[in-house]
Amino acid sequence: MGPRAKPGEGIVVVMDVGPGVRAGVGETFFSQSKTCLVNILQRKLFAEKCRDMVGIVLFGTNDTENRLAKANQYQHITVMKEPRFVDWQMIAEVDDLPRGNSPGDWLDALIVAMDLLQDPDDLQFCSKKIVLITDFSGEFSDDQSSKIISGLKNTGIDLSIIGPNMADVDDDEDMDEPGPSNGASKDKNRKGAVPQNWNGKPKSPVQLAGELLATRIVTEVDGISCSFDEAIPQLIFFQRTSASSMNWNTELEIGRELLIPITGLIKVKRQTIPTWKTKYAHDESEEILSEASYHRQDDAQTVVEAEEVIPGYKYGKTLVPVSDEDAKLKYSSNSPRCLTVLGLTKSSCVPHLMRAGDQVLVVIARPDEEAAAVALSVFIQLLEELDMVAITRRIYNTNSNPVMGALFPDITADYECLIWIPLPYQEDIRMFTFPTLQRYTGKFSDSDTKKMDDLISVMDLTSQEEDGEEDLVPTQVLNPQLQYFFNVLTHRTVHAYDPIPLPATHVVKILETPERLCDTRDRVASSFKTHFPTKQIVKKTKRGNQDMFASKDDFESNKKAKLDGDDNMSVGDLTLPLVTHVTSATPVQDFMALLGGEAPNFNLICKELGDVIIQLMDGLGNGGVGGSAAVMTKVMDCLTAFRRESIIIDPSTYNKFAPTFKDTVTYLSQHNLWDRVKESNLGMISSEENPRSNITTDAAEAFLQMDEPQQPVDQPQAVNDDDVEDLLDDL
Repeated sequence: MGPRAKPGEGIVVVMDVGPGVRAGVGETFFSQSKTCLVNILQRKLFAEKCRDMVGIVLFGTNDTENRLAKANQYQHITVMKEPRFVDWQMIAEVDDLPRGNSPGDWLDALIVAMDLLQDPDDLQFCSKKIVLITDFSGEFSDDQSSKIISGLKNTGIDLSIIGPNMADVDDDEDMDEPGPSNGASKDKNRKGAVPQNWNGKPKSPVQLAGELLATRIVTEVDGISCSFDEAIPQLIFFQRTSASSMNWNTELEIGRELLIPITGLIKVKRQTIPTWKTKYAHDESEEILSEASYHRQDDAQTVVEAEEVIPGYKYGKTLVPVSDEDAKLKYSSNSPRCLTVLGLTKSSCVPHLMRAGDQVLVVIARPDEEAAAVALSVFIQLLEELDMVAITRRIYNTNSNPVMGALFPDITADYECLIWIPLPYQEDIRMFTFPTLQRYTGKFSDSDTKKMDDLISVMDLTSQEEDGEEDLVPTQVLNPQLQYFFNVLTHRTVHAYDPIPLPATHVVKILETPERLCDTRDRVASSFKTHFPTKQIVKKTKRGNQDMFASKDDFESNKKAKLDGDDNMSVGDLTLPLVTHVTSATPVQDFMALLGGEAPNFNLICKELGDVIIQLMDGLGNGGVGGSAAVMTKVMDCLTAFRRESIIIDPSTYNKFAPTFKDTVTYLSQHNLWDRVKESNLGMISSEENPRSNITTDAAEAFLQMDEPQQPVDQPQAVNDDDVEDLLDDL
């Protein structure tokens, strides 16, 4: 026989269902009580490996059903559920709670709840708790209050009271002393004001006396009392799942000879919605039987035999079947679990953007393996001193696909270990090139920068107080998707045909801006908006971009003026559909407009600009109107823009084009143009200008030196002769 399951907590919820809690319009005390009770049951139902048992005691019912009931004692108290594991049936019954018309004694209900938690052998509950939900509007007899206090202390039962705002009682006051007969508070600061009830009416003397006695009991037994506003936000959130994981034992292979026994533990893992396909609510020893059937998508739902079904994948709208022969082609490592070091590299070669996967593994030496601990410690210290990481190949289990990852050393004053993070393969990497913002930020004044600094400062989530606590800490923020999923699942179970409810307010507030930031943020954002005025840009259609009755000459002149020198050109103008490629007429403007578009392809745009530059150079060599100084200036402008953007985005594009341009200049003997290139320092981009460049400073300087002109065998050809003709027409 296996070991006995560890006992859970025993909880009894004592709830008032009498007429006093239902006397109101709209949201009543009774409806809020049901919300609290449902949330308590949900937390227990969805918690992993929860062994807690919950019982429900109602007082104020028309009937009496409890084992302590006698003549004129413990009347109108009903034990709805004795302590048991929570299931869907219990939640459904709570949604349809009975409503009584006879007030019950909440002190008697506490005694009934204490009786339900009797555990002589201390084997059923590891701890005990009573949750009392009432507004104390019913009559009560306090002759057994002292016995209740001593009973709670002796049995170790925790008491929590959820309900209205309890009246504050000073420590100097005698809590046994009765309050005023008119029900006014004894607090001198209230100046005789009568506390308000949940329905907006003054609290009755019975309520004030009940709250006073409840406060005394809570103080004596070191319990908790809170209002609905404090309790519901805490109860509506479900407990976080346990972060512990099973040990992944294998050997760290370094070369062919060095094998270090290690253990891997999951430190961080992406949270997913749980499944209950292989779980029972209570009996964990029951055998799980899974049956699958296949049906056609027709009105009769025709059953298809399993032998006639083959697996397949959906590629878009196309179904791709996978036969047994295809399945045999699937990769299989046929090797046991392992973690093999493929090599070492500098930590700078594995930046944060290269870290992939959905989990992080902590790798330590195998427990009770002293030799393994020493060997692993030496390896960790070596990686730390050399500022390197180990690239590894990991196979989780037999026939699992291999995963490439990196081992990072982690050394603190308390421990040392390796952190394993998955890395992507080449086909997993997506290269997205975005235009630089430096051409805009370089125009900012000191006042512009100061406004931006102020906005960033007020949006800092780090608290400025001494405790230094931070808002929205990732390790403490609950997943709103999981919270909403559990609420919807419960609602659909209880109300099968009702529409799915919207997320609760408390769930929506999980990711809202903290209140302490709102005031300062709005104040700074208001001045920020004034300092940086914006205007709405209305996208014009192609027909609306020109006057329908304007002449062709007017349209061409307006188009050229807009692209050549309008300082007020907006971002919307840069993305007009008229600019689809780099032309020889306005190459720089077209180049910048394409870079400012949505998801630009930098390499393709640079190739188009390079082709245009070669076309312009070909015009210089042929000697016509292209030999003018205007065309040479245009070539210099193209090179300047090309080099400036390449320094920021990708220096390799310009460095690949520069030798071709130099060969063209040499062939055409345009030494004056090359002198201007040298004066403007438009040579190759060195590694000092951008670390991503593989060109040294000496090599960049040597590139600017012009050799004796040599006639190449093949003359560079223009990419598109139509663009040259377009250039001549525009000139």
